[in-house]
Amino acid sequence: MSSSPAESHLPATQWTLIARLRHGDAAEAKRALDELITQYRYPLYCYLRRRGYQHSDADDILQDFLMKLLRNESFAAADASKGRLRCMLHVSLERFVISWERLHQHRRREVSAEEEAHPGDSDSEKRYQHEKFQDHETPDQIFGRKWTLTLLGAALNRVGELYKSRGKEPLFKVLRPVLMDGGSLRGINGPQMAEQVGMNYGALRTALMRMMADYQEALQEEILQTVEDPAAAKEELAQLRQSVS
Repeated sequence: MSSSPAESHLPATQWTLIARLRHGDAAEAKRALDELITQYRYPLYCYLRRRGYQHSDADDILQDFLMKLLRNESFAAADASKGRLRCMLHVSLERFVISWERLHQHRRREVSAEEEAHPGDSDSEKRYQHEKFQDHETPDQIFGRKWTLTLLGAALNRVGELYKSRGKEPLFKVLRPVLMDGGSLRGINGPQMAEQVGMNYGALRTALMRMMADYQEALQEEILQTVEDPAAAKEELAQLRQSVS
């Protein structure tokens, strides 16, 4: 997909964000961190909550971790060519938690009972309270799934902006549920759906195929933002699909 104004709402490549964190001045690093938080905070938050931390501890850990990023302490020595952003953030947070736990064990024991009775009111916690995780799901599995859903959502938003720029937003809105469900019109009243956007059924099917291709390309671009070596994108996509299967 070529560059266009429709894609400008998405951040630049995530490794570019990390480069700005590592090498930019304080103001630039803060802007980069804000973009990183917008994209990836919730999967990290879910990971911490699933590990058993109450909402305020999870918020505190994540805030301290992100501040450490801002001080260039977690990625200063990281080489983007040797890893994937998903793995680097995951491993970095896991290591940070070990240090945080040693420093805050007493505080965690004191507040956990009270917080258990008073759920948090942050946006992340409100979302988390509506999750329906399976008992067998581990923190790592949940992190992987939420990371994948974040990427899928970003790709879907990219396609939505693209179709809006083409003056085809109504078509996207009609086909969006089909796109989210895998792209099949089975069990759907296709002719009625086509009528909603002023098409015949054959034209709608063609439009759906094109939109699916746009979506796959957008997803590929999102994945390429998180891996340094393009050759790793295929393996990363396979792992992401496995996390939501």
